[in-house]
Amino acid sequence: MLKFITGTVIVFFFFSSCVKTVDPVDSNNAIVELTSTGPKSVTGDVTVNPKDSLVFSFTISSNKQMKYVSIQKNPVNQTAFVVRDTLSDANANTYSATKRLMADSANGSYLYRIQALDARGNYIGHRDINVIVSPDFNYFTYRFLYVPDTTAKTNTTYMSAATGTVYSYTTGAANSAAIDFGVYYDTSGTASASTTDDLRFSLYSLSAPQPQLSYYDISSWTKNVTIMKRSASPGFNTLLSAASIRAATSSTGAASLTTGTSTKITQLVAGNLVYFKTAAGKVGCMQINFANGTSPAKDSYINVDVKIEK
Repeated sequence: MLKFITGTVIVFFFFSSCVKTVDPVDSNNAIVELTSTGPKSVTGDVTVNPKDSLVFSFTISSNKQMKYVSIQKNPVNQTAFVVRDTLSDANANTYSATKRLMADSANGSYLYRIQALDARGNYIGHRDINVIVSPDFNYFTYRFLYVPDTTAKTNTTYMSAATGTVYSYTTGAANSAAIDFGVYYDTSGTASASTTDDLRFSLYSLSAPQPQLSYYDISSWTKNVTIMKRSASPGFNTLLSAASIRAATSSTGAASLTTGTSTKITQLVAGNLVYFKTAAGKVGCMQINFANGTSPAKDSYINVDVKIEK
């Protein structure tokens, strides 16, 4: 019995002496310090404008031999490298660098990771920095624009594209300088047998004559000139920055506002896109989400989303 116990103890100490201590999986064995070298330096989580400069001036150190130091954007495992440096033995434990990048053009939250790997590509350590790109355009959703009502005159029939505020005739008088367009149901063409000449829901600039709205006296109002153009492209969901809106409406854009514009767009239906330029020079796009009604009755309306550069 004593021989058996003695043998067991010997075996235990033999295997114990062979156990190798390893770091936990994904343990962080690197220290990343960010320093400021100017107004565009990233020293921690930051909020920037689209396409702003991002200057990462950093020192990364580790007690392990580093071979690769990289910056990843929205990393998934060992992917999305925007910078990757190969180190020599001289800087394998401490490495300093300054990297100049550009923020994304689309607004949103982006993760930048400064990371170290060894010669075999094994993870050593990292530091994450959140960069939030703030939108340089306004996005107003689910706005209801009703046709004018003739009695109470409280239907929200006007809209400021700059603020997303909708106004009625009653509230619009004191705010006419802010109004970029209005909506009404044009009955032109309804007397004919053909339906192709029915104008129906119409978006118009207050500068455009509207003989059907004589019951709304806006003679003393500011009448901003908003030019508009219906275009099927670019798609509303692709307009992710002021730059993309400006590109769409530029002289070479798919929705160029240099030709073919009007101060009134008729026959609006769900899915239509109306690109526009306000009197203040701001360009934008209105998407018609749905249209309700087939007459100028006061409960007829369109529901819209608007994107406009700031």
